[in-house]
Amino acid sequence: MKIGLKGHDYRYEVYQIASLFYPKDEIKFMDEGYELEIIYDRDNNKVTASLNGIFESFNLNSYDEKEIKNAIKYTLLKLLQNETGVKMPWGILVGIRPTKIVHDAFKRGLNEENIREILKEKYLVSKGKINLLLEVAKNEAPFLDQPKNSVALYIGIPFCPTRCAYCSFTSNPYKGNNLVKDYLIALKKEIYSVINFLKDRGITIDTLYVGGGTPTSLNEKELDELFSWVKDLINVKKLREFTVEAGRPDSLNREKLIILKENGITRISINPQTMNQETLDLIGRRHTVEDVIEKFYLSREVGFNNINMDIIIGLPGEKEEHVKRTMEKLLVLMPDSITIHTMAVKRASLLNERMFKGDKDLASRMYDIATDNVKSIGMHPYYMYRQKNMVSPLENVGYSFRGKECIYNIQMIAESTTVIALGADAVTKIVYGESGRIERVANLKDVKEYILRIDEQIDEKIKMLIDIC
Repeated sequence: MKIGLKGHDYRYEVYQIASLFYPKDEIKFMDEGYELEIIYDRDNNKVTASLNGIFESFNLNSYDEKEIKNAIKYTLLKLLQNETGVKMPWGILVGIRPTKIVHDAFKRGLNEENIREILKEKYLVSKGKINLLLEVAKNEAPFLDQPKNSVALYIGIPFCPTRCAYCSFTSNPYKGNNLVKDYLIALKKEIYSVINFLKDRGITIDTLYVGGGTPTSLNEKELDELFSWVKDLINVKKLREFTVEAGRPDSLNREKLIILKENGITRISINPQTMNQETLDLIGRRHTVEDVIEKFYLSREVGFNNINMDIIIGLPGEKEEHVKRTMEKLLVLMPDSITIHTMAVKRASLLNERMFKGDKDLASRMYDIATDNVKSIGMHPYYMYRQKNMVSPLENVGYSFRGKECIYNIQMIAESTTVIALGADAVTKIVYGESGRIERVANLKDVKEYILRIDEQIDEKIKMLIDIC
């Protein structure tokens, strides 16, 4: 799709909407010879979009730049929906955290009816997604009030048994990796430096999340050592929540689970992604469906009463019957929460064409099967986010039974809490009081560089934290 812009240069906003309808590598911005034109007439404060003789326009009441950008997205979306016949359920909400709009609206004193009208008329969101947004926002709300002088803490372990074919997170094979020992030495230094700094200034840890990678890819001695550092600095009994992303069942055994339990972990994730063996083999998960079941029951036996399981909609080759099989097996296990992810990969529009050619609604139907199943056992949606490059205009939603929500997930997605993040590629987010202004400081992504430059990263983080302590 060749696109021309007149009177503005809001390429990013135009690209966001155009890429919902066309493969990303086919979108080109041209000075001439274009098919799709988006004009902003500043004198008349009006946006017009045209394609194949079809026009759509929008008259603004404000010259606020954010409003102009939204008007461009609104006008273009309406035009392309009319041209293609494809409706985008999220309208012009292409951001990662759509519930923030709802929370902000409630803070401004708007009622539910007002918010529904805004989402429908201003953002072109479908009724189904409006219902989801409001339900999630209401379920998140009780967890957004942060204890005074407290932060959330994230510790990253960037190692996995093997790398999954779809993975975009920082992960390195654990087996035979000679960087593990040095990484843990550097991580220990960061943990002690940063947490002691916080303690000296009266800042407490509210929730703690150990993610990755797969933290349980560490051996038993390394795991126990890691948690001994944490317990040396933090009274884990006072944490509202202590989660470890166990993730891969092939990284677990009885001894590791006992180590987690004895070190005060209150919540774990065991993530099958799918309960279809042929898919697991295809995506590089070196475990069986039986491994998932065995490790789940073993975790219950050890004493874990808050277990999450992740699944992914849109894995290569999967159709409705595969999702039905996955959900049937998970509902027999009855975990405390199930997080439903939608596949997100680079060049997702091309993947979408390859996977769902001739059946553009397949991902949505599979997603509906999963959500209908979790709702049927009484789970409710408690947090959600969207990603770029999804294979369908869907979302990732965490469902849980009441009282089994992941508080850290809510804090992180809502950006209501300062999150101190330690480890390679970990991103600290400082939330400044009533203004809600957010500043980020990222650790180095490369494990070797993280190790070599650990002192520099600690200094940068502490320098930033001085402003809030």
